[in-house]
Amino acid sequence: MGRQPSGCKVHNPRAHWIVCVRVFVGGAVMNFEVGVYDDIPYEVYQEIEAYRSHDLTTVIRCPYTWKNQTFNDSPALLEGRVQHTVFLEHHNFDKEFVIEPSVDKRTKVGKAEYQEFLETVGDRTPIKEDLYNTCMDRREVVSEYLPKDSDRVELTCLFYWYDHPFKIRMDLYDGENIWDLKTARDASPRGFRRAVNNFNYYMQASLYLDGARAVGLQADKFYFLAQEKLHPYPYAVYMLSDEAAEYGRARNEQAFKTLLHCKDFDSYQPYNISGVQEITVDDLY
Repeated sequence: MGRQPSGCKVHNPRAHWIVCVRVFVGGAVMNFEVGVYDDIPYEVYQEIEAYRSHDLTTVIRCPYTWKNQTFNDSPALLEGRVQHTVFLEHHNFDKEFVIEPSVDKRTKVGKAEYQEFLETVGDRTPIKEDLYNTCMDRREVVSEYLPKDSDRVELTCLFYWYDHPFKIRMDLYDGENIWDLKTARDASPRGFRRAVNNFNYYMQASLYLDGARAVGLQADKFYFLAQEKLHPYPYAVYMLSDEAAEYGRARNEQAFKTLLHCKDFDSYQPYNISGVQEITVDDLY
């Protein structure tokens, strides 16, 4: 697994895979148990009590934001969910989503028709046909990278790091490497490198590599399949170097120490600073 952070414990990577599920009205709750899990619904994954890479990449930038963040089903988040389902698990699309009928909801008839439609939706998420078509067009452009029968998609790993529970959910695991699908404004080398830094993708990649290895999976490299959101949807494949993964690991350690410190003292300063910050001439450009 590479260098272990001070105080880190990784449980037996050969731990048997146990799914402990308590069924309640409205869904299932999965207890944390070290292992590798296929076919866990995203809603169940969200409720597993464990830290994830998003916690680290957020708290290292701003502990205040991490403490007070809320998760809304924004248009961007919905688009990402649809894109991932279309690319990784197209066979599950009809289980998770349903395309809205083309009706004029401003009219009485249109409102009635749409209400009838909603009564058939169930737990699925309604989406517009244009969004589905866009996601399918992107899928066609990168069709050579579609999951193979031997690949595992939306694979969940639960493991301990720094004596605390963590979880990761890989887009695609090919038995040797981890792949992550990223939509981007700019998928060019210059543009995507900027995104890797701005959104701390390298920290996510490093934690995923460590997490996979912690539960006994081979994880040689981490690949990004980056595709632009706008037509004609150009794309590129990027691989995180070993040196970059090591740097990401160090940043993850720093982030988690910051998180634990904030929790110990119940103090979550914006940007982890206090007082007036001086802007000097060296800061100008």
